[in-house]
Amino acid sequence: MANYRLAELDFDPIKNNLKQFLTNYRDKDNNLIFKDYDFDASSLNILLDLLAYNTHYNAYLANMVANEMFLDSAVKRESAVSIAKHLGYTPLSYRSSRAKVSFSVTDPIDRPTSLTLPKYSPFITNINGTDYTFVNLDAVTIYPQDGLYLFNDIEIVQGEPLIYSYRVDVSGPSEKYSIPNNNVDTSTLRVTVQNSYTDLTVESYELAENLSVTLPTSKVYFLEQNPAGFYEIFFGDNVLGKKLSQGNIVKIEYLVSYGDTTNVSATLDQTFSLGIQIGGVTLDNSILASKNSTGGSPADTLAEIKFKAPRFLSSYNRAVTAEDYKSIIEANYPLVESIAVWGGEENIPPKYGKVIISLKPYNGYTISEAVKTDIKTNILGNKKVMSIVPEFVDPNYLYITIDSMVKVQTKNSRYSVPQIEIFVRDAVNRYFTQELQQFNKTFIYSKLSKIIDAVDQSVVGNVTNIKVHKRISPIVGAKNGFSGSAAIKFSNTLVPGSITSSAFYYTLNNSLYLVYLEDTLTAETTGTLNLLDFYTNTILSSAIGTVDYTAGIVSFASLSPAGYIENANDIRIYSKIAALDITTTKDVILILDDGKADTPSRRLGGFTTTMMTV
Repeated sequence: MANYRLAELDFDPIKNNLKQFLTNYRDKDNNLIFKDYDFDASSLNILLDLLAYNTHYNAYLANMVANEMFLDSAVKRESAVSIAKHLGYTPLSYRSSRAKVSFSVTDPIDRPTSLTLPKYSPFITNINGTDYTFVNLDAVTIYPQDGLYLFNDIEIVQGEPLIYSYRVDVSGPSEKYSIPNNNVDTSTLRVTVQNSYTDLTVESYELAENLSVTLPTSKVYFLEQNPAGFYEIFFGDNVLGKKLSQGNIVKIEYLVSYGDTTNVSATLDQTFSLGIQIGGVTLDNSILASKNSTGGSPADTLAEIKFKAPRFLSSYNRAVTAEDYKSIIEANYPLVESIAVWGGEENIPPKYGKVIISLKPYNGYTISEAVKTDIKTNILGNKKVMSIVPEFVDPNYLYITIDSMVKVQTKNSRYSVPQIEIFVRDAVNRYFTQELQQFNKTFIYSKLSKIIDAVDQSVVGNVTNIKVHKRISPIVGAKNGFSGSAAIKFSNTLVPGSITSSAFYYTLNNSLYLVYLEDTLTAETTGTLNLLDFYTNTILSSAIGTVDYTAGIVSFASLSPAGYIENANDIRIYSKIAALDITTTKDVILILDDGKADTPSRRLGGFTTTMMTV
């Protein structure tokens, strides 16, 4: 029996195997047919090349096909989309940014009893030199109050409205209706069904999200993405959802989005002009946004589909475990960079019957109350266990300040010392961006030190000192309590004698002082906080707060600042951590302090580098 070698997949080994096979091939009399045959110098070499190429090609093709059959190894987005479909996950489309505007119409013609802002009225804004259109998704009617025609907090959504209509030829879920735009925002879909061209009766259909409550008569549609990247809708079969009839007219309305291109920082003034007249009045660039456009995001990437789809399957679109809550929020609100969820029984103090959720956005530090309400009502509302109440808490940020002295041998580098300093800063920022600044992440001191040493061969070592700080904003002139559950928690063991604070104003004996805080060790694991004069460094008041060094907790029964120094709106309490590494608990996020050193306020620089040549 011939000894076939089937493990080789590359061209040259395959060809050598073919040569070996022919060399050992015998006739019926057991004589070698190609004895002493020079395959490379004969025409047979061409056939061997052809056979080897064909075998290699088929092996590569089979390998790629096998890879695309599994979500982990898929390299084509359409493969991941197809596999995710079997897991019940539909990749997120583009999401349009949304803004809110308020404006009044002065002296409309004939001063009517009401004014209506038509659906899809165009609001134009300029972002980085380009005009973008926002529209309202529903008509808004207002009535004058004291003669004032005021449109208040109207939500407008970025996008160009489009409408497509299809005639039903084959009723049932086998007929699908494609949305021919890759950058559609599926959250703006409006689907209606008209009985026929002659019968203008129209019914609205909603996206089917919960099959457990979908009846044979439910007016729902289903949404999925096809391998070409287009979204398509289809309807029920009178078992899950109402079945359409031949001749029905399906009308699909939606917005085409620019994603995160139209997100605008809250620190800027964003203005809009209305592209139509209201009551015969033209509104130019006079509409100031009451809430700048935010929330825009691109569609799910291949990596995001591969990450989200298995987690979405594990929750079965039901919020029961902590991971379920995370998966559902990730799938429906893409602007969250990190999510922490834990049961109320694990909270300190316990909150039975609740699930605690903390969200960190990509931009900024906290999620607005409006967004929290939207997630609680529209995303989790019909998916959570009825007796469990979601409660949102803002992330508990622990800011890290870094003071690093970097030793450089300039003769070993083609870069200048200022260039190396830039490399160091970029490397440290990259470490925080990629490996920290999310929930459940630990700061590893040795890793940071190695990252600094590795930026260039001329770096021969570094001495890096780490401090952390918490920020509090007590109300000026009021007695602010920071104790119990409201205490200032560092979540790590603190070094006695290392606690200090930024400067603030305080009134003692009817005199105003600029002061700061420092700690004094009073027992093995506890200490007190004293109030010191900024200029003389003498103690003005002792034991105004307490410190539990082991638990990392700073408490004030009452803290009443008289004011903050210029350009400050908080008090920063600094300390060294007893261990080199910094750990986190449920809602804690480690973040690199982005502040600059400021002597008048006693604020430390967030990231300070000193380059020393040796």
